[in-house]
Parts: sequence; structure tokens; C-alpha cells
Amino acid sequence: MTPCSESRKEATSPIPFLSSKKISKIGTWNVRTMFEANKAAQIARERRAYNITVLGLCETRWTQSGQVRLNTGEMILYSGHEEEDAHHTEGVAFMLSHEAQNALISWEAAGPRIIYASFKTKKENIKLNIIQCYAPTNDKDEETKEDFYNKLQTLCDKLKEKDMTILMGDLNAKIGSDNSGYEEVMGRQGLGKMNENGEMLADFCAFNNMIIGGSVFPHRRIHKATWVSPNHRTENQIDHICIGRKFRRSMQDVRVQRGADAASDHHLVLARMKMKLKKREVKRSTRTQYNVDFLKDRLTTETFRLTVRNKYEALQDLLDEGNMDIDTQWQQIKEMWTSTCNEVLGKKKYQQKDWISADTLNKVQVRKEKKGAINNSRTRAAKATAQEEYTEANRAVKNSVKTDKANFIEDLAKEAEDASAQGNMKQLYEITRKLAGKYKRTDRPIKDKNGNVLTSDEDQLKRWREHFEELLNRPPPQNPPDITPAEEVLQINCERPSKAEIEKAIHHMKRGKASGPDKIPAEAIKADIETSTEILHDLLGKIWEQEEIPTEWKEGYLVKLPKKGDMQDCNNYRGIMLLSVPGKVLNRVILDRLKTGVDAKLRDHQAGFRKDRSCTDQIATLRIIVEQSMEWDSSLYINFVDYEKAFDSLDRDTLWKLLQHYGIPNKLISLIRNSYEDMACRVIHAGQLTDSFMVKTGVRQGCLLSPFLFLLAIDWIMKKTTKYRRNGIQWTPWSQLEDLDFADDLALLSHSHQQMQEKTELLNTVSTQLGLNINRSKTRIMKANTKNNNPITMNGEPLEETDSFTYLGSTINKHGGTAEDVKARIQKARVAFIMLRKIWRAKQIKTNTKLRIFNSNVKAVLLYGSETWRSTQKTLKRIQTFINKCLRRILHLKWSDKISNTTLWKMTKQLPIENEIKKRKWRWIGHTLRKPPNTITRQAITWNPPGKRRRGRPRNTWQRDTEKETKEMGYTRREMEKMATDRKRWRSLVDGLPHDNQAK
Repeated sequence: MTPCSESRKEATSPIPFLSSKKISKIGTWNVRTMFEANKAAQIARERRAYNITVLGLCETRWTQSGQVRLNTGEMILYSGHEEEDAHHTEGVAFMLSHEAQNALISWEAAGPRIIYASFKTKKENIKLNIIQCYAPTNDKDEETKEDFYNKLQTLCDKLKEKDMTILMGDLNAKIGSDNSGYEEVMGRQGLGKMNENGEMLADFCAFNNMIIGGSVFPHRRIHKATWVSPNHRTENQIDHICIGRKFRRSMQDVRVQRGADAASDHHLVLARMKMKLKKREVKRSTRTQYNVDFLKDRLTTETFRLTVRNKYEALQDLLDEGNMDIDTQWQQIKEMWTSTCNEVLGKKKYQQKDWISADTLNKVQVRKEKKGAINNSRTRAAKATAQEEYTEANRAVKNSVKTDKANFIEDLAKEAEDASAQGNMKQLYEITRKLAGKYKRTDRPIKDKNGNVLTSDEDQLKRWREHFEELLNRPPPQNPPDITPAEEVLQINCERPSKAEIEKAIHHMKRGKASGPDKIPAEAIKADIETSTEILHDLLGKIWEQEEIPTEWKEGYLVKLPKKGDMQDCNNYRGIMLLSVPGKVLNRVILDRLKTGVDAKLRDHQAGFRKDRSCTDQIATLRIIVEQSMEWDSSLYINFVDYEKAFDSLDRDTLWKLLQHYGIPNKLISLIRNSYEDMACRVIHAGQLTDSFMVKTGVRQGCLLSPFLFLLAIDWIMKKTTKYRRNGIQWTPWSQLEDLDFADDLALLSHSHQQMQEKTELLNTVSTQLGLNINRSKTRIMKANTKNNNPITMNGEPLEETDSFTYLGSTINKHGGTAEDVKARIQKARVAFIMLRKIWRAKQIKTNTKLRIFNSNVKAVLLYGSETWRSTQKTLKRIQTFINKCLRRILHLKWSDKISNTTLWKMTKQLPIENEIKKRKWRWIGHTLRKPPNTITRQAITWNPPGKRRRGRPRNTWQRDTEKETKEMGYTRREMEKMATDRKRWRSLVDGLPHDNQAK
């Protein structure tokens, strides 16, 4: 599947179908399965051959519901079992032509047996409603059949009588030629004798005033039978197309097309209709991407540079006149860059190469001819012979498809190997994702506030706009805090940006990122940094002096990223804003100036988005706190706080006061504030853009300044919450540790229930003043070494307690230890390894490249947080066993090959896992020991809580492991602290740790 090269911008009304002149074809087909490689492409080929506008499909065996687009342009709407682990059975779908896609108003997935779609027609105020279904077989129990027809009736009751309704599919109903009692429902052209399912279908049509089309038109027997038994001795008419009586004259013919072939025992049933779909009037998206990969070519880059310079020289004459306002000047600069991109690079087309070979397509054609031979056979013996030839031809098609897919994977593997050889890690990662199957994504219909499924583009666009407009425009806090400005303003440079600062900011920009509404990619600016610096120096200088931001820089395109949970619920998505790349240059200059002056005023407890701090610091500190509290029998309360949509909820008026409170100069505050005033946003959905809406709360996710601004808010909240410094855990003889923070992931720490209760209530109160709300359903309390069973409450409601919690991706257990975390990491690594199985099997990828992918995609997942693990022989053995199994599969080794683990590690250049974890651990300890002595992470290495050790043999802890290893290396703790200040010496120490490839 592939996205379209063109996408809609806004859905207005759809484009008209129903005409008294044009003949359109609508078909239904039980294809037996689409859960096979290339099966959808084969069906699409038949759709094009018969020029079918809407093709209904039965027994697709696809699970869940959604829509996908094929390389050849067809769109498939599908419905199946919704369960995550559902079996691939049943399933229905529509395959739509380009004409039908343009006329589609809405569609609805109603389970694995029913799907519905609505189209706009040429007839004013008349829609075409098509229901595709797959009825239970005749031998199913009565309850199953009744349930199916009840659901079908519920759907029909929603449809208006004035609209044209078509019911079609594999109804497993024999209606026969005797229409006695059903004269208003069917003619006498049916096949066979009516069965129980036939009666149920006839009764349903009678109740809904419909006619069974296949019973009306006279045809030869072979053009009536829709299903043929494998031995060709039994033929039945069980697939039908029915239409409302009011529109009977629109149906010109219904008959079987025996020539259509998809390796199914059902024939395609086709209806010729006098109708014409009307195209929806839609505007195209203005989102454009250029072929920036062309800039990797030296000659193209030189051409691009020369073109930009020539255009800038021409523009310079206009700028020298000095009568342009900022918006006009920006539009001139924007036109210069975008026109150069158009001329030199061209627009990027999204077309995925079809991996099916011409040889396979020829085999499909041969199979189709063999089916024709079956249809034309006159004797049973001839049919049997033709059937054998058809079966052999079908087997050849399947084998050829498998070969093509294997070749496609090998070609991708070769591209991956080339990318690896060239050091192109971005391309290697993208190909890895393709081989892992992560690149395929289908669009699923979403639900409105009331839980109703929305399937039309127009309704979905409105819902996304509604959702994000509400999310990004929160009501102001009822009791905003009184925040006083700082007595002294920080000594931060407020002069206009220098060329050196702009050049540095451009160097910092990352390639391969999506452009904003102005369509200017980072690669275009970085292609000629010297000229880009000149261009932006004048513009940013004017912006700086006038404190006015170009209007287009205040607009963003919001990209939806799925989180966990129901993908039909808008709340399970987060938004990232695509902003102007030149605007990011200004933000980088401001950020670099702010960081230097403000970072020293932030609490040491915060590690998010700060230099020389990491998740590992916080995980290690918290794990040590839990382990030492258990050893010293010290009570411990931890509150893992989760904020609800934190970045999107922050009150901006309060934020501007906070900037003054931290001593930031008014010049910088004005520039930041002006970039947020009148900020507008549009949501990208299915290649279209919603209407624009204003954004009045929160910080922009995707903006360089946003993490910094958010940290100021969290820092102020925690300073207010912990201002009395009496509710934390005893950290040093003269101080307490109240919390550990990583951005908005807070872990509150206390020794007693009363302390934690007081701190939680105060945090909730202070957070609300800034517009932030704590998510009670996701906030968790962990207790250790306490008999107090009273719950911690918030707003009178108890918070849920837990024995373990995943903190920053690492599992923390109240009893300490790392066994649970190791188990979770192995499981995640196992999933990652299995997803990359195509890479391990690929012959074109060299072993060294496979090992690089293994180290970066699997081993990195496995060893995340391993610096904080306490080592036991049991956990080390589990990790080593998993790695050994993976390496043997990569090398295609069997136990019968009798390759020892030591030899295996040498072949793959791997260290024993005990040594590797030890190296990672001591590398991190070196970073920590180089920090000032008063930093929390460094103090944690030797921290012990107040209390008394338990009786008996002490548990193994991270601290005890570290002390033991220090002695084994022949050093004292003081000597290690001194050695860490010499980076070269410490690196030599870590590199020299045991790596003798001996299994422990």
C-alpha cells in the first residue's frame, strides 16, 4: 500500500452517481481469502479488467477494520473481527475505483460479516447505499442466523427510503425458480430449489421492499451458478445482488462472470446499473515535499546554491529600499527558497514499487486461461483434467509470489547493506523498519464524543478539529498564582542575533525533518549555510528590533501520533506541531542565550532536557533508594505522578509571569510571547487539512523552546510544593530529598503517610494554579516497609497502590532488585528480534551488518537501564542465554554444529554479558563521579537511609556490587573518585575490564 501523491485539503460536499445514461458496474465476490501475499493485487487486476466501480468482497479473512490504498490506486475498506488475537476468518470489504473513492460519503464497519458504504449520486438528494455481507452457511444454528439478520435489519433501518439501497454478498441462500408467495421479491430465473437461508433472504427482502436481481434476468445456467464444488458436480446460486424496488429500473442486468479468477470456488457476480457517481468537490492539500535527496549530489547542490544566490542578489535590491514590512519580506524570502526547490529539486512523488514480477503476472494469466478451460469443458473427464491443470497453475502462482516476495526482501537487504557500507544510518533504519513490517499503516475510522463511529472524511476532519481545539484551548485557572518578577534581571545578551549565532543555529538543524506550512525543508537552508546566514541575518534583525513575528511562523500543522489503547479514540493520540524551519533558527538563538543564564536556577532534582543528565541518572537513584530502604528497614512512600496532557494545558498568562520571575529580560519575553499570540493550527488527517483554529493554551510540541518553558513551570511548581522541605526522605544530615523529576514524570518521596498525603495535596493545588491537572487514574502509590494501610487521597479520592511501576521505561519493584526489570527487557528484546526475522534470514545482508542491526535494535532494547542492575548469576544467565540464541539464529547455527559459546562470541565480536554490563555500569559511574559532590545522583552512590539493618544475611544490592567490584580492581572509593576526573585514565580503566570471553 502507498499514500497518494496527491491528497485532499478540505472535504466539502462529495462529487455526483445515478444517471439515466451511464452504465456502471457493481460486483460481489467471495474470494475465499485475502490473507495471502499479492491476493489483493490479483483481485484489483480483475476489477480493472471488468471496469467495476464498486466491488464487494467476502471472506477476506482480514482482522479489525480500516482502509488501505493499493499501489494501483484502488482503496479497500474492510471490516473483520476486532479482537487483537482474532483468527483470520470471515471478513468483508469494498474495493473502490477512483470514481467511487471521489464519491464516497461515509462507510461503517459492522463486524466480520457486514460492511456498509454510502456514495453521492448525480440525482439530487439521493444517495447510493451499498451493504456487503457474508451470511452464515445453511447448517449454522438458528441463533447465529437470526443474529446476522437482526444486525442487517438494524443497519437498514438507519437508511432513508428515498435513497437507493443495494444489498449484496455471499448470502449462502438458494432461492430457486419457484417464486410462489414471493412474487414481489423475486422472479422465476433463480437456480435450484429454495433452502432455509433462501427463505430468510426472501423474507428480509419482502420486509425491506427489495428485489433479488439474479432471479429477474434470464441467463443460461452457467451464468447463474455462483458457486461450484471442487469436483464440478454441484453448482449453486448463493451469491446475490438485491436492490430497492423503487430503483428496480436502474438495474439493467445481473449475471455471473466466470472468467474472473482469484483462485476461489465462487464466481464474480456483476450488476449493470444505470447510474453515475458524482465526484466530491474537494480542494487539494498545500503540503508539498521536495526531493531533498538530490542535494546529496554535488552538482545538484552547486546548482541549488547558485540559483539561491542569484535570486537573493535580485531580492537584495528590493530589501535595500527599506520599505518592506516583516510579513512582506518573509514572503519574498519564502518565494526565493520554494521556487528554487521547485526548479532544482522538484516535488517528491509517493509511489511504492510493486514487487510482483512480470513472470508471476504471466502465471496469473495462465491460471485464468486454465479456469476458462474448466468453464468450457463439456464432459466430466475433461473438467477433471482441466481442474488438475488449474490446481497446478494455482500452485505455480503461489510459488512464484513467494519467490517474488523473497527477492523483494533480498533487494531491500542489499539496499540495507549498501546503506551500511556508506554509513547512511538513516536509510539503514528506514529499510530495517520496512523489513520489520513497521511501515504499513492503515487508517481506522474514529469515534465522536458519544462513541459513534465516523467514516466520512468530512466528519473525521471535523472531529479531529473539535478534539484538538478543545485540547489546546483549556479554560484559564480559577485561582492563578500571584507570581512576582525577579528583583534582578539575568545578564543575558539581548542584542540582535549575530551571524555567528545564526550560522551555529543552522548547523544544529537536523536533516530529514518535515517542513512546516511554508514548505521550506532544512536541507534547503543547509545547502548553502553562508548565503542562508546572510538572508536570515537581515530578517531576524528586523524581527528582533520590531518584536514582530511573521504571521506564517505562527501557524502549525499538527501531526497525530498514536499512543497505546483504542485507535478509534482521539484521546489516544498526541500531536506534534510542524513549524517553520527558518522560525526554528530564531528559536535556537533565543534558547542558546536562555540556557546559559537560567539553567543554574533550576533544581537539581530535574533531569529532563538538561545537559549531562539522563534517564539513567533518575532510574539509578530511585533504584538505590528502594534497595537501601529495604536493607535498612526504612519506611518509604513513592508517588509516581502523571499529568494529563501537560504540555497542552499550561496557562500562558502565568507562563509569561514565570519568565519574569526567573529574571529573563523583557526583550526575550516579548519575542517568545509574540510568537504565541494569534497562533493557529490545522490538523493533518488522511492527507487533508482541517479548518484552521486558534491555540491559546499550552506550549507547542515540536518547538525548540517548549521543553525549556515547560521545565520552568515544573520547577516553580516543585519549589512551591517542597518549600518547607519537611516531607521528603532524609538524604544528608542537613537536607531532605523530596522528589526526582524527568520533565513531567515526577516521583515524590516521603518516609511517612502524613508526609506523602500533605505533599500530594499541595502538589495538586499548585499544579492547578498553572492549568495542569494530575491524572488520578494513572498516578500510582508505592509503599515499602510500612504497615499503614490507609490510602493516599487526592480531592477525596484514593490513589491506586502498586507493588511495581515502570518508571522512565525501567521496572521499579517495592522489594528492590532487578529480576522483574530484566524479565521485561528480555521480553521487549524478544519482540524486537522476532520483528526483524526477515533481516536475519536475508542472504544479501552481510553478517557484520546483521550484527550492527542486532546491537542497535535488539541489544540496545535489552540492556536499557542495565547500568542500574544488581548482578546475580541467575539474571546474568537468563540474559546471556537469550543473546546466545539470537546470535545462533543470525548465524544459522544449530546445536549439532557444536559451536561453543566462547567461539560464538569471537565469531560475532560480542563480550560475555557480565563484562558488557560491567563496562556500561562503570562508564556511567565515571560520568556521575565527575559531577559536583552535591548533585543528587552522585550522593545516591553512597546513600544510606536512617534505620537499622535487618537480621540475617544482607541482600545483594547495587551499592554492594559496586563496592565489591571496586575492591576487585584494587582501588578505594576515594581513589576511584580522583581517577574519574581524568577522562583518559578512566576510559582506560573501563576498557581494561575483564573481557576474556570466558563464560561465568
